[in-house]
Amino acid sequence: MDASLDSRTPLKAASHRDTCILIPAYNPGSHLEQLIADLIEYGVRHIVVVDDGSSSKSAPVFERIGNFEQCHLLTHAVNLGKGRAIKTGLNYCLLNFPDAFGVVTADADGQHLVRDVAKVAQVLKSNPESLVLGVRDFDTNVPLRSKVGNGITKGVFYLLMGKYLSDTQTGLRGIPVSFMPLLLHLEGEGYEYEMNMLIATKTRGLSVIEERISTVYIEKNRSSHFNPLLDSMKIYFLLLRFSFSSLLASMLDIILFSLCFKLTSNILISIFLGRYTIGTLVNFGINRNYVFHYKEHLRRTIIRYYLFATVMGTGAFLLIRVVTEQLSVGVIVAKIVVEMFLFIISFTVQRDFIFAADVSAGPPSGHVEKGQ
Repeated sequence: MDASLDSRTPLKAASHRDTCILIPAYNPGSHLEQLIADLIEYGVRHIVVVDDGSSSKSAPVFERIGNFEQCHLLTHAVNLGKGRAIKTGLNYCLLNFPDAFGVVTADADGQHLVRDVAKVAQVLKSNPESLVLGVRDFDTNVPLRSKVGNGITKGVFYLLMGKYLSDTQTGLRGIPVSFMPLLLHLEGEGYEYEMNMLIATKTRGLSVIEERISTVYIEKNRSSHFNPLLDSMKIYFLLLRFSFSSLLASMLDIILFSLCFKLTSNILISIFLGRYTIGTLVNFGINRNYVFHYKEHLRRTIIRYYLFATVMGTGAFLLIRVVTEQLSVGVIVAKIVVEMFLFIISFTVQRDFIFAADVSAGPPSGHVEKGQ
């Protein structure tokens, strides 16, 4: 362990700006009380705990931690979900600790060791414009549902977002203060909110730093409230919506191409009539406003988009000619095959170049539209 962490000073008074530890809690046990006691011993001055509508069985735990001077206890009358609890805590931190350089979120079930919380806080302090993820080692003795779930999710995230993260489901995160206002606008009330946070780093051009932490599972993670089926479906829906717009545009393009080709019998005319009418307008509008949330440089973006559409249209024309001649298939079938091939290219170029966030513009703005 790093000497600066072992000295128990990284969170105490290392600078004039402090950090807050945010812990969303739903029906916690004694692990939460122990974590808070350890954090206080470590020198943490501000711990925000959000009771997310826990049952009466957890009342003694909250009563005891409420006696700690360093602990700020917030309460939801009913269970609203982890995402809502995080947003409640972030809002409280922004209002009450304006000099903090960020917030570190930790889970209430004992999975995060104090030294790892301190490590993430230290990295965040050194990198105040980056999201810091405390990532686990899934090569060790990890419950099967956690290993499989993380493996599938990080694979889907990489395919659709073009960004590799080794642990997409970690709850130990260092959030810079410049990112917090935007996070208050993010959709998601449950576990899908944490995935939405990672998506926002891509669409908003925020760098991500991964910091290795200990892998701790108590009783094979039985205390986790994560539903492998329902919560995973919500997460995958968030990711798949990023490809839906391009898929919809491709379908409209094929339909319009088929109609135009039936009327003109000309491949080139049919391609550009289809590509420059409803299909591209739908694709551009949805991707710009709802998928990538790219509100800047409208004129430049339109020029880039239609130049790219021209290149793709030309490529589609040449490929359709090759497929029809070499494979002896009909033009409509060739169009479908070609569009399936070009779909991935089109989505990737739009994601990484046309609607890519301008990283040089500085940290994300807090004034954003709902539904990031």
